[in-house]
Amino acid sequence: MAHAESLRVIGQLLEAAEIPAFELEEDGLNYVVKCGSVAHLDEFVLRHALTRNDFPDQATRQPIVPSVTTVPSVRLTRADIFRLDDKAQLRRRKTFSQPKVAGRLSQQLRTLGNHLDRMNARAFLICWETDSVAVYFRRLDGQRDSLTFTHDKLTQMSTPSKFRRSSQRV
Repeated sequence: MAHAESLRVIGQLLEAAEIPAFELEEDGLNYVVKCGSVAHLDEFVLRHALTRNDFPDQATRQPIVPSVTTVPSVRLTRADIFRLDDKAQLRRRKTFSQPKVAGRLSQQLRTLGNHLDRMNARAFLICWETDSVAVYFRRLDGQRDSLTFTHDKLTQMSTPSKFRRSSQRV
């Protein structure tokens, strides 16, 4: 699964939890989402989404509740991403599909994933803040790079070009 699809699924999970700032790291095998502070309700949403009966490896999953010295985090394997995506597809088939909204977190993360896919990113760290997004990544050739985006820029990048307003005046 490409970064774009995986990040969209993770974005849907974070949208449901209403988490405004986080770090998301991918090491080639897994994704780890770290949040500075997770409210009780947000923690419940994350826990509920990741500990459903359709996840057979619950015993190996790291706990969401932090110890005194750790930041709350959730580890997602590729299998978790596929399962969450399958569940979301089933839900969309059963209900009227919602139009893609460019400003949604899931769509912005998908756009960022598309960009990482085009850059041939092998591993990355996304630092998502309320006003900007910093991305640090390593390409397939081992070269390291970083990018910074505003949320407005990601929204603009996720809007199909035929719907963007032209900056040129006639």
